[in-house]
Order: sequence, then structure tokens, then C-alpha cells
Amino acid sequence: MTYTMIQSIAKSLTDDISGKLSGSGIMFRIFSRVKTVNSIRHKVEVKYAGRKSAPKIQDTIGIRIVLYFQDDVDVLSLFFGTGDIVKKSIDEYDSSTFRPQRLNLTKRIPEHMREDFRNSLPEEFREIIDDTYEIQIRTVFSEGWHEVEHDLRYKCQEDWNGCESYSRVLNGIIATLETAEWNMKSLFTDMARHNFLHGNYTAMIRNKMHLRIQGNGLSESLHEFLRNNKDIAEGVMNADRLIITYTLLTHGGNMELTYDNLLFLINRIEMMDPSLRALEPEETTMMIDRFLES
Repeated sequence: MTYTMIQSIAKSLTDDISGKLSGSGIMFRIFSRVKTVNSIRHKVEVKYAGRKSAPKIQDTIGIRIVLYFQDDVDVLSLFFGTGDIVKKSIDEYDSSTFRPQRLNLTKRIPEHMREDFRNSLPEEFREIIDDTYEIQIRTVFSEGWHEVEHDLRYKCQEDWNGCESYSRVLNGIIATLETAEWNMKSLFTDMARHNFLHGNYTAMIRNKMHLRIQGNGLSESLHEFLRNNKDIAEGVMNADRLIITYTLLTHGGNMELTYDNLLFLINRIEMMDPSLRALEPEETTMMIDRFLES
């Protein structure tokens, strides 16, 4: 197994995803790993134990995206749910079960990388390893719980025999974390509404969108415009964050994500108010046009 080459492919895939997410302003962390030969051998022994055949290994390369806000799981589900998808699974909430919400996607390795990938695999395993990689998407809270649960319960289940009450407590912790996730989202939504009612429109946009936005805030002229046009400010407050964020992810052109530019983009997508559109500087108009056409 030419480990360095597969690591290079993993880094390229990770850097590409990271660049797209960074351009959208989504708050995230990203990690990648490549299965070692011993890990592949162990998985083969488990999957093929007593069986003549089994599904091919699809996660030789694994990429983990950790999100700060639960609603971004839905955004990335849409974004990564198209194209060269082999398999997609997402945990759905129900009224009686607490568990970390996980989104797992299996995608084809890009065609221009496949030959290097296959040539780098251990010869003994090439026939049972697919030309795919896995993307796992988690929230910060569920990621932390899952890592602890995986290493300290799932991998050593015999330790938990006769400890059902402790196991229930561990499950209860994810319930607490899940509640914290929803409360954090509600907190910033409530703060955005509070800022709207008090005319603090920079804070309204910041808390409504909860993205990494460049600069310190709206220009004074745009802040004054919203102050004098409360209906437009309310339109921004009620804008669909999923649509805005998905647009930022899917368009390939570069757009500087400042407060002014984000306000203009929200208007272009959601409201199309001509008086706000008229305030776009010529260079900004050209930039947003190129972005939306990309």
C-alpha cells in the first residue's frame, strides 16, 4: 500500500471540501484519515468471517466534518447529496429516542485520481476495496459524545455487562447535548429578533445567519437604509438561512463575504427590492452577478 499517495489524495479531497465550506462562511472543522493495512486486514476479517462474499470496503479514505450548528447538517445534506453519490444515510429524529444525528455519505473518488488510488492499494485487497471515500458529518456536541461512546463503550461492550444504569446515564448525556444544540440555535434566532426590534441590524444579520462574516459590520449608509425601511429589515430577518447558505456553497465564484455583500445577496435571492439593489456599488454588482452566474 503506497500510503503516501493515498494520504495525498485524501488531503486533496479534504482541501477541496474545506475551500468550499470556508467560502460559504459555515462554521466547521474538518479532519481526514486513511485506513492502515492492519485496519483494512481487521475489517476484512470481520466482514468476511464465515462468508463467501461481502460488500466492498468503501471507507479507505474517511473525511469528518464537524459543524457548530445543527441546522448546517441539513445544508450539507443538500450540498453533498447530489453528484457522484454511492450511498447516503442520515439519522432521522423521532419522539422517543435520543441519539447523535449522523450524516454519512459515500462518494466516488474523482476520475482523475482513481488510477493512482487503485495502484496504491495493497495488491491482496484491491479486489475488495471500492473506488470510494466516506464523508461523515457531525455536530460538535454529537462528535464529542460519539468519540467517547465509541472508544469507551462500543469497543469494550463487556465492560458494560451488568452496568445498565450507567449505560442509561450515558444515553441521557446525548439527550442533554441534543437539547443544548436546539437551545443554542433558538438562542441566536431570538437574539436576531431582539436585535431587529431594537434596530441593531449588524447584530441581527450576524445572529440570524451565524456564519463567519468578514469585517466589523454594515456600512453606516446601509444601516441607515434599514433603519428607514423596516419592512426590508424584516425581510432580511425572515430570510431562509438554508437557501442563502446553500447558494453560498453551490456557486463556484468567489465573493467576499462582508456584511454589506451578504445583505445585497439576501436581497437578490429573497426580496429583490429595487431601492436596496440601487445601493449596490458597481463593482459589487459585477461581483455578485459573476457569483450567481458561476
